[in-house]
Amino acid sequence: MKAKLSLLAIAIIIIIVSTAWISPVSITTTGNRPIKVSPKLNPSFSFVRAHRQGKGITATWGITSTDGVIGFTVQRTYEDPTDPYAFWEDLCSLPCNPSRSFKHTDNNVFPGYINYRIIAQMDNGSDVMSETVTVRIVKH
Repeated sequence: MKAKLSLLAIAIIIIIVSTAWISPVSITTTGNRPIKVSPKLNPSFSFVRAHRQGKGITATWGITSTDGVIGFTVQRTYEDPTDPYAFWEDLCSLPCNPSRSFKHTDNNVFPGYINYRIIAQMDNGSDVMSETVTVRIVKH
């Protein structure tokens, strides 16, 4: 009887702990602000690109739908983009418009590997993060 109660207690604890980790909204930090990401949101990014243009780098991106999107923040880091403690610098904020294709030119770059990502701010307070793109600058 004691063994059955112990197994039942362990099973209940496992269920409680495992469901506590499952959440429809996850929160990650970008070094300077939290990002709430909801997996059920539109839009998705149809593409994210970055390339050298003159002495700077131009980031371009497209989204599948502008429904619920109020704006975008362009971020960059010179650190490892997979490091959860990397500092992501906010470069600019842009309002959303019906075109579904956007761009920003970063004219203040230094040599090295520069990583960019786009954060779409949604009207419900959550954010959708793009993939990270990397550009290598050898010299100015």
